[in-house]
Amino acid sequence: MKTLIKSIPLFLLLLAGYFANAQTKNGSVTGRVINAKDKSILDYASVSVKNLRDSSMAGSSNTNQSGVFTISGLAPGTYRLYVAYLGLKTINKDFTVTAAAPKVNMGDVALADGGVDLQTVEIKGEAPPVTVKKDTLEFNASSFKVRENAVVEDVLKKLPGVEVAKDGSIKAQGETITKIRVDGKEFFGSDPLLATKNLPADMIDKIQVIDQLSDQSQFTGVDDGNREKIINITTRKDKKNGYFGNTSAGYGTDDKYDVNLNVNKFNGEQQISLIGQFNNVNKQSFGGGVGGGGGGGRGGISFGGNTPQQGITTTNAAGLNYSNVYKSGTQFNASYFFNKTSLFNDQNSLRQNLLGGGQSTTFADAFNSTTDKVNHRINFLLDTKIDSLTSIRIQPNFSYTTTDLDKDDAFTNSLPNSVTVGTQQLNTKSTSPVLSDNLLIRRKFLRRGRSLSLNINTNLNNSTSDNYNNIVNNITVANAGVSQETTNQFNDQSSKSFGNTSRLVYTEPLSKTLSLELNYENRYNHDNSERFTYNFNPVTSRYDLIDNTYTNTYENTTLTNAVGFSFNKTAKKYVLNLGLAVQNTDRENDNLTTGNVFNQNFTNLTPTAQFRYTFSNSKRLRINYRGTTQQPSISQIQPVPDNSSTQTIALGNPDLRPSFSNNLSIFYNNFDFAHFRSLFLFANLTQTSNAFGNSQATILDQTSDNYGKIAVTPVNVGGVYSGNAFASLGLPIIKENKLNINITLGSNYARGVNFTTNTSNVSVKNITNDFSFTNGYKFVAGLDKFDLTAGINGSLNRATYSANPGQNTTYYVLNPTADVGYLFPGNIRLAADVNYYQNTGRAEGFNTKYTLLNSYISRQFFKNKGTFKFSVNDLLNQNQGTTTTSANNTITNLNYNVLKRYFLFSFTYSLGNMMSGRGNQQGMGMPGGMGGGRPRN
Repeated sequence: MKTLIKSIPLFLLLLAGYFANAQTKNGSVTGRVINAKDKSILDYASVSVKNLRDSSMAGSSNTNQSGVFTISGLAPGTYRLYVAYLGLKTINKDFTVTAAAPKVNMGDVALADGGVDLQTVEIKGEAPPVTVKKDTLEFNASSFKVRENAVVEDVLKKLPGVEVAKDGSIKAQGETITKIRVDGKEFFGSDPLLATKNLPADMIDKIQVIDQLSDQSQFTGVDDGNREKIINITTRKDKKNGYFGNTSAGYGTDDKYDVNLNVNKFNGEQQISLIGQFNNVNKQSFGGGVGGGGGGGRGGISFGGNTPQQGITTTNAAGLNYSNVYKSGTQFNASYFFNKTSLFNDQNSLRQNLLGGGQSTTFADAFNSTTDKVNHRINFLLDTKIDSLTSIRIQPNFSYTTTDLDKDDAFTNSLPNSVTVGTQQLNTKSTSPVLSDNLLIRRKFLRRGRSLSLNINTNLNNSTSDNYNNIVNNITVANAGVSQETTNQFNDQSSKSFGNTSRLVYTEPLSKTLSLELNYENRYNHDNSERFTYNFNPVTSRYDLIDNTYTNTYENTTLTNAVGFSFNKTAKKYVLNLGLAVQNTDRENDNLTTGNVFNQNFTNLTPTAQFRYTFSNSKRLRINYRGTTQQPSISQIQPVPDNSSTQTIALGNPDLRPSFSNNLSIFYNNFDFAHFRSLFLFANLTQTSNAFGNSQATILDQTSDNYGKIAVTPVNVGGVYSGNAFASLGLPIIKENKLNINITLGSNYARGVNFTTNTSNVSVKNITNDFSFTNGYKFVAGLDKFDLTAGINGSLNRATYSANPGQNTTYYVLNPTADVGYLFPGNIRLAADVNYYQNTGRAEGFNTKYTLLNSYISRQFFKNKGTFKFSVNDLLNQNQGTTTTSANNTITNLNYNVLKRYFLFSFTYSLGNMMSGRGNQQGMGMPGGMGGGRPRN
């Protein structure tokens, strides 16, 4: 830290010099871009300026709605102007800026018809680093330099407004990315990590962050408000025919190994990708695997920060992906992915259960477990046209997972008048096959804007689980001595679920700018849950004594019908959508064990509203409101206790009503293309009626087999709110994207309502307020030899409890980081990644301060296709795992095992037979980018 402080004066001096030099750059060039054929204005044409002295980028922009562009900040000198527009010939013109005449007007710049297919047009010259196209934010990958053998994730980390967490999850402008596509095609289904952690960075031409409409909205042209944030990766033209990818193998101390395979064969629209991963160093290039941090109930929030992965995982995975678009326009995707993981977890925790009135209990827990999981995934997609007006899309998916868990647990449960010391041995074997299908039939009519579409989603799940649970409790009660209670049971559980949602949409144009949508939706869900519990029989040495207390068969059937309409107004500057639906839900809960049948019927109005305003191509505002209902799960309503946990007894509530949520979100973005300045603002607020809260009570009946546990029953509560806000500001420090600073501000708020019962058997309403505030500063440099990503992140977290104000707590997390690398002569790279973690304000023994240092030295061979690397993980051997979680009426502090120091020697070979005269990847520049070997124009 002292070194950092000493560097501040030097840094400020550099800034002063930079801004002093910038004051001499007061020149500018302006003009208007038109179509040479009909003299029409061309808005959103790409414009860039290069310095003829050294071919460096001097600025870039896009034309506005009047076809006008202006690029300022030019020093005296000679420049070349590039103007490009899809489907027209790119033009370039030279001009000179002088001190006497700093402002240059190019007049009308006319682009001639290129006479080429729009899908195969090649735009020469430098593209701007960032452009905006309707609902798409597009980044030019060559403007963001990465190291050799980098993957897509490394590029994403450098993009303004994009956050990549330690587990690989991605947020863009504060919203979670749900899908990654490659050239608009599915890549291994809907798992984003399979693309970001496997595909090589040097294949990327553009990265597009898209607010994507639903499939029906894309077809009808009417925005129904259903959007998701996705990323589309467009491939460089020279990568569209041939092989590319990386393969690597490494071995190190403590028998650590890491083997990766990524081979891609692209042939025009045809894509074939093979990936493989085998390691025992906690690397998972896919989602949905073993590991991860803690969670929380409604109104809960985790204060763990960007913490290391929990436990030690051994991974074996392989997959094959195929996609193609045929000449008829038919799109076909198919993929198979297999993964086998084994997670060893060793952790201890301290959980405080708040009882109200200043009372609380504590639960200290120490366990180790091994979880073996095997997963198969098969994904298909077929999108084809039946005729010129009718198309059909079929997307079936299948997943089959088996899980084997072995857990040994030792715990101490401290109550006001007693202490329970116990052990648990738990073994679980489960299977979970899941089959789903999405069918979309679309029909257009001769009148433009008139359409009919039917979307059917079907899901089928049939899971089974065998659980052996052995708990021994030694209970010491004040003035009553010591007693022992045991639980030795076999639990046979199965769950069958079938769900089908059909949505019919008809659109009718009322005028050139106004359209009407009529929609009908039918949802059917049937769930069956069977739980048979058997006690151990010492006479037969078998589990053959059925325990009726924990045995039950339950069915839940829900039928929902909704009829609605919406009006969509599309003007030059804005889009307005207003809609309303009437929704009726009929639910039948059937307890097959007792014969009790419980019926419920609900009617709701679900309004929607959306307003999108375009100030300019670089400045946009979006406001969205939506009302939604949520049905409780069968586990929340099945009235049979689950005693497999050492801490809680869960009991469903068949009287639960559906919840209703009002959600309002606001998004604003502004880009200054010429100076690469960006601003993102995002806010979201949700209010929920009949939310699913919990009613908790400590079992104090000494005759109960569950003495000391917390009985948890879900209940409907009101007054539940949640919200989050995010702001990102990107500013250049050195032009040409050589050094930028990204400043982020974020906040999360959750208000939860629960009930807790104290030792006097008095129920107390507990209102929890969880608030977190984060602030981050990140410097991103992309010079020819030197690469730097450094910054600091901090968060303040506050949790309050109305039932136990004395337990109100404040947590702090501080995380300075630096990822630096330098390419020495001879293609030798030295790099280091430093993270300092400081967690304070937690319970005693859970505050941490440590430095995580990873480093490597590498050398490229074989015309830069091969790389030998010697690396070290956690050089200082200080890595620690810790989180603090506030959820409902509890506070949990957790320590867990993490991957510690090891050394690894590896070799990586880059595949590729398509160089197209552009040369191999050099330094940190991606091919085609600055410093990447692009021929000078």
